[in-house]
Amino acid sequence: MKPVRCQTLRSGLLALALLVGSAGAVTVKVRPQGPEVTRAVQEALNAISTKDSSVRLDTDGGAVLTLGGSGATAVPFNPDAAWRTVKVGNDRRIEFNPQGPVPLAQAVREALATELGLKEWTAAAARVRLSGADLNGDGSIDLTDLALLMKNYGQSATVGDLNGDRKVDDADVGLFGAQYRP
Repeated sequence: MKPVRCQTLRSGLLALALLVGSAGAVTVKVRPQGPEVTRAVQEALNAISTKDSSVRLDTDGGAVLTLGGSGATAVPFNPDAAWRTVKVGNDRRIEFNPQGPVPLAQAVREALATELGLKEWTAAAARVRLSGADLNGDGSIDLTDLALLMKNYGQSATVGDLNGDRKVDDADVGLFGAQYRP
């Protein structure tokens, strides 16, 4: 009888998750330098945002994005490289080749895709990767992820804590439901 109750509880929570789910927003922490790079980053993020899942720029942290190198990294670019990542002191920098083989907008999308772990620059890929609901990191939000969430339900755990409040509860189930698409 106990397994039936557990299954009933899980089915009920999945139904609740699908009903409670609401529009989500994620932030990308990078620090673009200069109007040209800032505009390219904003346009790139707009391209993967949707009404239900917006992606916003947060300039309070993350890698510094610049056009060209500066200081110790002001070495010439390989002409075939559109961008490069370097460490300068405590900062990680993504530098874009001003004479690169692709337009700046494309180079920014490529660099951000690498930075964010996106396999492709689409709203669907961003929703899966950035929502936090892909708990096992396999590139899809599915019942395996729900099983991980439910395994940690009611506990103080990092796996399944989608809202960052240090516990896995109904709020996390709701966030999962907003991202799950059967």
